[in-house]
Amino acid sequence: MVDHHWLKFGSDKTFHADTYKFGFVYIITNLQTTKAYIGCKQYMVKGKFGDKESNWRVYTGSSKWLNEDIEKLGKKHFKFEIIAEYKNRRSLRYYELYYQMKYNVLAATLEGTDEQAFYNSRVGGKFYRPVESYEDPEFRQKLSEKKKEDWSKKEFRDDAIKRQKRVTKDAPRDHLGRWVKKNARR
Repeated sequence: MVDHHWLKFGSDKTFHADTYKFGFVYIITNLQTTKAYIGCKQYMVKGKFGDKESNWRVYTGSSKWLNEDIEKLGKKHFKFEIIAEYKNRRSLRYYELYYQMKYNVLAATLEGTDEQAFYNSRVGGKFYRPVESYEDPEFRQKLSEKKKEDWSKKEFRDDAIKRQKRVTKDAPRDHLGRWVKKNARR
């Protein structure tokens, strides 16, 4: 018997937890609007008398706005999916952040609208959605003028071309002829 609402990511199959793992990264999707939330949850938490099971079976995310919508619309209008399980806190936190950045949860908008595509208001529990996007126009102008000035000088152009030729000529190549970085980790 299944006593939770979680499904395997990308399917309608019931998720079977490996509680020997530390926790999981999940996505909760509003089926009416497609707005989603990506987060992570631990299977066990430290209690006063040792470790005990967390509320992962009934957990609905930590977003205030997500939980308001779940309360207003009902759980049946949301899909609760487990993306993956991880064996330690470090991996769990890393992959939560990885998926949040991969799906651009702070800046993505629903197609054809200005509404945010995700309920997330921060990533990794630390970095918040910007209030506005900002680009310093004065800095951009000065940088552009400097680059134009540099490239207008023949010596600069010749030196840049020499550097590029030297880099490409001397660059190490793999067995297929592609450039590779020296001392690159594999």
